[in-house]
Amino acid sequence: MKKESYKVIMILLVPKIVNLIMERKGLDEIHACQAFYNSDLYEKLEQEENDLWQLNAEELYGIFDRAKEPDAIPA
Repeated sequence: MKKESYKVIMILLVPKIVNLIMERKGLDEIHACQAFYNSDLYEKLEQEENDLWQLNAEELYGIFDRAKEPDAIPA
């Protein structure tokens, strides 16, 4: 995938994931953003080659929510 296309996907996905965190965890936007940007999921999502960007926001939120479980985030 071209770098520009990947960036566009990230720009579209991140707000959706943050909104899901806000709704389901009861966090305000600042704390939801902090939780997401400091997560292992975000670190992995930044790596285009691992293909996590192909998942939808619901699937990515599920991974975020289970992040405390061993092997919750695919390598």
